[in-house]
Amino acid sequence: MALSEAGLENHQWVNYFLHAGHLHIEGRKMSKSLKNFITIKDALKKNTARQIRILFLLSQWDSSLYYVSGSMDNAIAVERTFSNFFTNASALLRESRLDQEDSDGTRRFQEPELKLMEALNNTKRRVHEALLDSFDTPKAMRVLQEIIAHTNIYLQRGRASIDPQIVESVALYVTKIVRVFGLVNDGVGSSIGWGLGSVGSDGGARVDRESIVLPVANVLSNFRDAVRDIALAGGDKKALLSLCDKVRDQDLPDLGIIIDDHGDGRALVKFADPEEIKHERKQRKAKDREERRSQLLKAMTPPKDMFRTLEMCMLYSAWDENGLPTRDNEGEHLSKRRLKRLAKEQEEQSKLHNEYLASLD
Repeated sequence: MALSEAGLENHQWVNYFLHAGHLHIEGRKMSKSLKNFITIKDALKKNTARQIRILFLLSQWDSSLYYVSGSMDNAIAVERTFSNFFTNASALLRESRLDQEDSDGTRRFQEPELKLMEALNNTKRRVHEALLDSFDTPKAMRVLQEIIAHTNIYLQRGRASIDPQIVESVALYVTKIVRVFGLVNDGVGSSIGWGLGSVGSDGGARVDRESIVLPVANVLSNFRDAVRDIALAGGDKKALLSLCDKVRDQDLPDLGIIIDDHGDGRALVKFADPEEIKHERKQRKAKDREERRSQLLKAMTPPKDMFRTLEMCMLYSAWDENGLPTRDNEGEHLSKRRLKRLAKEQEEQSKLHNEYLASLD
């Protein structure tokens, strides 16, 4: 910094100097010499820009950041918590506006509403204090998740027993903070959520995609509810319910429309970015494939050999004729309780291995 000031002939080049923490990849400091270097371009092939930004927000700026699969899973889970809250709040607010014609305008403001408003005010104070405390974004994110959890509990009272305007106040504040954190796609201050569908594909005028699609989505939702009622009352239930599930789980999500079943028999229509839905589905399928691969590798191992792997040989030193360990790595006899547990694990492995062998026929 002194060299820069001298070169630019400036006695005070900057007012503040922030030294960010190091980035660690799988427990080691990221470095080209260690060949564990990951570019932003490569990182974006696995995760979205928002998920990576959330990962950084969950770590103190001046502390080391550990980029591992587990930390990214946590960031994705946090994003899903916010996304679900935004879509639920937006859907409830749209529905309440559609029902305003039949309303007398009376607001519900009783003890649950007072507690939620108090929690919101405390959230604003705590987030402000966290950011004043050396930009403590991890604490700010935790506080936001707490108010979301509080609001979700309030929403469980049912649509007929909540005040939509309080929910809107919470959603707008949470959106405001995540917009400050750079997680929102646009700069519209009055919208809720990630700012989905607010800009045209040509980058031109803003388009309210939700208001255009909502009437069609509501008609389709009502149709699905009616078909579901008929199926439950009699007839070919399996075929009709399967059709309903296909519309809900496959057709509409591809258009960015989510239908969420509620206990009162009415479906709630929500919106999301189609590309994010596809990306999440792709991640889920990749995770399922990895789990199936892991299960397959486990199933291929005969039960007699499951305790004789290199890892297990570091734990045990003697086995019986069935491959069940009898002594630990120090030569001591295993307790009856431990033997019983290992025998149960071997029995489960035997069933899994037999299923694998049967699949080969």
